[in-house]
Amino acid sequence: MNKKIWVKTGFFLLLAMFMLNPHSNVSRAQSDQYIGALNGRITDTNIVRNTRVTIQATLVNFGDLEMDVISFNAEFIHTGGNDRFNTTYTITYDVHHRTLEPGASLTGTLREEITSPEASYNVTIYFKALDVYHPHDTFGPSAIDYIAAENITVSVIDFGGPSNIIIGVGLAFAAIVGIVVIVIIYGWLKEKLAKRKY
Repeated sequence: MNKKIWVKTGFFLLLAMFMLNPHSNVSRAQSDQYIGALNGRITDTNIVRNTRVTIQATLVNFGDLEMDVISFNAEFIHTGGNDRFNTTYTITYDVHHRTLEPGASLTGTLREEITSPEASYNVTIYFKALDVYHPHDTFGPSAIDYIAAENITVSVIDFGGPSNIIIGVGLAFAAIVGIVVIVIIYGWLKEKLAKRKY
């Protein structure tokens, strides 16, 4: 068997292993003949704001050229379309430690404190790397996104946020009403018992 068949067979076996793994949250894996971005996952989809989560994915170079990986990213897109809530969490690879050799893989790991406002988000996990396998202009290879997973629905909850303040005010109001009712019943019972003595 020639090298291209081995490369394609190995890639599809690796992709199948990640896709069939019940512990991986893979919404979509991107691949072409030479590069595979796969197994994008996040440790929790219900996140308390300002807590740390781990986001991971793997980039595989099945070709015979070296490629530079620029960054690993997790993009939180607000499901309601409010662009002000959108946030991208990124780690940028050091220029001396970002070369992905032929046949090698790189697992990107983000351990990030999520500061996005309380809301629901669609998360896309991707690598930004130089596209060395396709024709490019005289300025050299361009940087493109290799998507490891997308449309992972995540909820960010803020225990100090507006909704929780409203809940707190509601509970305080209910407690005050309860105390008033108890005082009225106590007064009524006290008056009734006093009348019985006579």
